[in-house]
Amino acid sequence: MECDGSMATLRVVGGRRLKGVVEVSGSKNAALALLPAALLCRGQVSFYRVPEIIDVHILLEIIKTLGVEVLFENETVRLDTTQLTPRPLPNGSVAQIRASIYLAGVLLTQFGEVTIGLPGGCPLNRQVDFHLDAFQRMGAKVWLEGEIIRAICPSGKLCGAVIELDPRWRSVGTTVNVMLAASLADGVTVIKNAAMEPEVVACARYLKAMGAKISGEGTPVVKIEGVKRLSPTDWTVIPDRMEAGTYLLAGAITNGEVTVTGVPPEWLRPFLQKLVEAGANVEVDDDKITVSMDGRPRPIAVVTEPFPGFPTDLQPPIGAFLAKCDGVSLIVETIHRDRLLYWEELQKLGAKARVEIAENPKRLPCLAWVYGVPELHNSEVTAPDLRAGAALLLAGLSAEGETLIHQAEKIQRGYAHIVEKLSSLGAEVDMLTEEPERVSGHVGAKFGY
Repeated sequence: MECDGSMATLRVVGGRRLKGVVEVSGSKNAALALLPAALLCRGQVSFYRVPEIIDVHILLEIIKTLGVEVLFENETVRLDTTQLTPRPLPNGSVAQIRASIYLAGVLLTQFGEVTIGLPGGCPLNRQVDFHLDAFQRMGAKVWLEGEIIRAICPSGKLCGAVIELDPRWRSVGTTVNVMLAASLADGVTVIKNAAMEPEVVACARYLKAMGAKISGEGTPVVKIEGVKRLSPTDWTVIPDRMEAGTYLLAGAITNGEVTVTGVPPEWLRPFLQKLVEAGANVEVDDDKITVSMDGRPRPIAVVTEPFPGFPTDLQPPIGAFLAKCDGVSLIVETIHRDRLLYWEELQKLGAKARVEIAENPKRLPCLAWVYGVPELHNSEVTAPDLRAGAALLLAGLSAEGETLIHQAEKIQRGYAHIVEKLSSLGAEVDMLTEEPERVSGHVGAKFGY
């Protein structure tokens, strides 16, 4: 599925040691959960530190079709939900981002029915069944008509239920969607094996600030007692730990030194531990993290797990880093079967790996044995998805010569002002094709919908 906006190609001239400080933007995954949550109340709401990324703009376009007034200016989103009106949301913008599924829970719990297209986004094997099963357990009748989801509550409202998620994945999306839907449902809902990610906790705390009765966020069991109404509340988006990890790797892979500010180190603890194992120097101080590197990484083993384990979203970026390790590293992907497909493109830059992806789509884990090479070389590659694009970018920063990354708009789905931030660290990067107007990245740009 292509991302919204024109195609972009990122030019990267490698071989430079990156050095400097990056202030982390607001979290993509948190923002995409918070914006739908605001539709559970009526009135004016402001969100601060919202990342200026493609996915946020697409979601705001969808929200506008529901009668909500939207303004996005200087990392602040202002919503007026007074005239929120339930309307069918067929494929189109809905099919471009995964987070559009959150609107199903928001609309279903308020209006007793919803019609929405299947969500899209990165082409990973993510199941929407978890969400639909949860709605059914809460009393809704759900069915698919082609690529359209239809759900209706025969009693007029969703009802509290026990929702037990698969402990192997602890689905972030399903946990968020159930919290949204249960906040205004009748009775008590309990989520077992709930996701514990900071972005999930942030959504729960925002709902509580609006008046929701939620307990246990950040633990495997979350309890939601439905209330009659929620109140408009302003909120600040938490920092993006995936962006932080990516910039720290940019410093390490180029034998430089990069500091990121604004992210609690405990959110990245397993990731930072792996960098230390690989030979990087890691220093933490409150909300500041510095990583420096001299020489090739030592070979390590990385196993992705739900939070507080190693995040799957940082697996492709650290894979690029390990492509230059002095030995053989092992990557074990336990969450997304297709997450290792970036190696086909990475090998065009001289990386070497043996990847095992089972034919059975339900079989996990998938494995990659990474055979480190002393140097990567420039090439032309194509970004398969957001995090794979980040991996190719990191590899390009380390490779000698000029690398071209096609479909680089996929990287812009999750990294705000990435060209400007990398340039401030001493990188030579630029976009070769015209970017969509709404993601131009100009400071002070005003976005009205």
